[in-house]
Amino acid sequence: MAEGELVPLVMLPRFSTYSGQTSFVTVAMDVTEYQNAILNVWRGPVTNAGTFKIFFEESTDQVTWSTCAGTSGTGEDPGDNTELQYTAQLKKRWFRVKITIGASADASVTCWAVGFLEQRLS
Repeated sequence: MAEGELVPLVMLPRFSTYSGQTSFVTVAMDVTEYQNAILNVWRGPVTNAGTFKIFFEESTDQVTWSTCAGTSGTGEDPGDNTELQYTAQLKKRWFRVKITIGASADASVTCWAVGFLEQRLS
């Protein structure tokens, strides 16, 4: 694989639906070979006056997680029926995406997050 090459990535398949006032996390993936995760995130309306946040997190041990550089520590939200691109800088071994739905126990949202991993430059 060449330096800077982009490798397709699906973190949340089209069209995933999440319900309830809680957080959902993807399986952690080893991103040692990559410098960035470039993800397009789309979400539909959040039902029942709920709130939505997506976090891009990294870890050295899969126990303690921190927000990736290049993204907000308070979470991202593209807005209703909107797709935005985020670039998470990868400095640690493990990467995951976390979705948080809040404000209403009956809230639900449909969303997806797809994009690329960028090969680390030597």
